[in-house]
Amino acid sequence: MMRFSLFRIPIIVDWWFWLSCILLGGGITAQGKDDWIDVSIWSLVVFVSIIVHELGHAFAGRRFGSDPAVRLHGFGGTTYLPGGHFSRSQSIIVSAAGPLAGLALGVIVFGVSLVMRDGPWFLKVALHSALYINFVWTFINLVPIQPLDGGQILREVLGPRRLQITRWIGFALAVLLCIWALSTKRIFSAFMLAMLAYHNFRQDPIEGGVVKE
Repeated sequence: MMRFSLFRIPIIVDWWFWLSCILLGGGITAQGKDDWIDVSIWSLVVFVSIIVHELGHAFAGRRFGSDPAVRLHGFGGTTYLPGGHFSRSQSIIVSAAGPLAGLALGVIVFGVSLVMRDGPWFLKVALHSALYINFVWTFINLVPIQPLDGGQILREVLGPRRLQITRWIGFALAVLLCIWALSTKRIFSAFMLAMLAYHNFRQDPIEGGVVKE
């Protein structure tokens, strides 16, 4: 377990965060030195990208009175916001701040990729990975499935009287995406989506202002 602070925000990195990075980065099929360099670059880019995403939540939460902390784990990252008692509009802003931070990083990376078209191969691998993570993963995170940011935004938009609607929308989408992942042999993604489906089916929606994914 790794512990450090950025901008007075404590950050914990669990060991299984790195395991998930290796699995998603092709560690199962990696054979030679070059493959493992690619996996290492991918893992580092995932680490930086998720930190930026979670700091987006953390800065917004702190703006509204919380004392944030970040944890990276096998399913990504979570920002804890103790002391945060957000209005619905504030909760939407805090939820959206993470994806917006990721998109901003993606735009910066895209600009660098245009300038560094003839850069070394390892830089090209890093830039390609960063573009994929900060654009594709960000849009996936905005799918309205709790506890993803899209699900939390939908929960606040629909309001407390429609929590069950939010929950069943998340469950249905997670199941459909899980079936798609299985059909395309994305086993690890299917497992993660199955966990999200279970969360939406079994658990009551998380109270606002507590955590942001």
